[in-house]
Amino acid sequence: MSDEKPIIYRTLEEMPEYVISEASMLWNKTGSWRYLRPRYLNRTPPCNQGCPAGNDVEGFIHLLENGEPESALRLIRKENPFPAVCGRVCYHPCESACNRAHFDDPIAIHTLERIAGDQTLKNDAPEKTGPDSGKTVAIIGSGPSGLTAAYHLARMGHRPTVYEALEKPGGLLRHGIPEYRLPKAILDREIDNIVSHGVEIICGQKIGSAIPWSGLEKFNAVYLSLGVHQNRQLGIPSEDADGVLSGLDFLKRISCGQPPDLGKSTIIIGGVNSAIDSARCALRMGSRVLVFYHRSRMEMPAFAEEVSEALKEGVNINFLTQPVKILTENNRVSGIQFRSTKLGSPDESGRRRPEPIPNSEFDITADTIITAIGESADLDWLPPEIQCENGRIAVNLFGQTSQKHIFAGGDAALSDHNVATAIGSGKTAACAIDAFLNDLDLDSLRDLITIGETGTISVSRYLKQGDAHKKQPYSSKAASFEDLNTNYFKKTARQKIKTLDVINRTSSFDEVNQSLSPESTLSEAKRCFHCGVCNQCDNCYIFCPDIAILKNGSGEIGYQINMDYCKGCGICINECPRTAMIMEEEH
Repeated sequence: MSDEKPIIYRTLEEMPEYVISEASMLWNKTGSWRYLRPRYLNRTPPCNQGCPAGNDVEGFIHLLENGEPESALRLIRKENPFPAVCGRVCYHPCESACNRAHFDDPIAIHTLERIAGDQTLKNDAPEKTGPDSGKTVAIIGSGPSGLTAAYHLARMGHRPTVYEALEKPGGLLRHGIPEYRLPKAILDREIDNIVSHGVEIICGQKIGSAIPWSGLEKFNAVYLSLGVHQNRQLGIPSEDADGVLSGLDFLKRISCGQPPDLGKSTIIIGGVNSAIDSARCALRMGSRVLVFYHRSRMEMPAFAEEVSEALKEGVNINFLTQPVKILTENNRVSGIQFRSTKLGSPDESGRRRPEPIPNSEFDITADTIITAIGESADLDWLPPEIQCENGRIAVNLFGQTSQKHIFAGGDAALSDHNVATAIGSGKTAACAIDAFLNDLDLDSLRDLITIGETGTISVSRYLKQGDAHKKQPYSSKAASFEDLNTNYFKKTARQKIKTLDVINRTSSFDEVNQSLSPESTLSEAKRCFHCGVCNQCDNCYIFCPDIAILKNGSGEIGYQINMDYCKGCGICINECPRTAMIMEEEH
């Protein structure tokens, strides 16, 4: 039999009695019929696009699904040195973006990141991505943004020195997040890993007082990650009375092992995260807690999950109430006067403005009042040549300030105040500082931004590192739920993590959220759709009528398309559950 020519039957008698193939059909190159051609294209999974820290979420879940938790941790650390921290305190917008939410329940990404982050790596040698450059970078502040920048700069071969005004590093991770949400042992372990990469941290040294600004002139670049450590004032009478504490100071004193005596009743004023954290801490210290917020719950800026947990624990939250004045006896707090409010038209934040209701005042007695209506950065000590706007350090898309060798990020430069965004800004700055130190045009980094116009830069893409489980990098187009072929998926319940019961949690500062068993971890990881990413499900290989799709040999992942025989029928596209292929016009 020949595979070069067709078999021609000249008479009816020459034809076989049965419909069988007597020869190969390789001679019939049906690809010449094609006017559309399929192409593999890994679209960006929406969870990846929704992560302010720029994690390869789909990638690490894929590795957990394959039973490779250590590889999952290594993949996360290519972008984020705080997986165990983020797995506990991040507000997980990746889960809000998860396509699975439109099918049954979103993947428990938050928990899976924590599980990956809690791994103890074997042969955990620091990963370097470049030789020692000899260039030095001063980093002011040891919060998540500053330590992330230091971590990546050290990996790139530079010599970062972190200056921290307090006695221990971590910023608000250490002094603003209570132990029941983030155990300090977990934070210390992740900081130790950062230090092991060649990062020097000098604590108890405040720039501008202990060290003058001129002391930074010896560095090739400077990164300002100052955080927001000033509590905003209420602006009402007797705010300075004994028994009035700021939320940040209260949380800091607890973290330092010096909790104040609250008395029997504590009132918290505010709706930000520090207000909810303060309320839950006060409850654990045995005080009766009331929270007052001048808008409704819908406008409350605190993370919804933390608000729900506070209510579950017994914190009483009163909405649409506004403080008028602190009540005192002998300059000591005795109570507070409130008035009721109603919501009016939206203000500059987009939230409806609280408007006082006349003659609605009422008094409440209290032993302690904690104010937590928001925080701001101390920028007064910065030299005048560093431009500031609206209470923040002014930066461009890459974190560069008005001084080309000075960069800034984190809460002091950004409007969004959360750990994941701070981490994202730190690694963006690290890439930009590396480019600056190598005399590269920063605008060349624009295409590396992974999340919108103010998003974070992918360090892996900046360093031109690939990912082992993918045949090709992600494209910029995200895979939507409507693009998926959900006929291939079954509805399965989301795995629920265990938590301390309310009685046990409110009597101690033990961590509330627990983890998943290895079996539950695997089950949860397998729920992932892997939106937009080819995971070698073989549908295209099985359904191709022309056998034009072939598996790669020699253990290489993925498939090849033989264009000599592909007619461009599109069956492979229709049968791809994850929309990891597209059809293009033939040229």
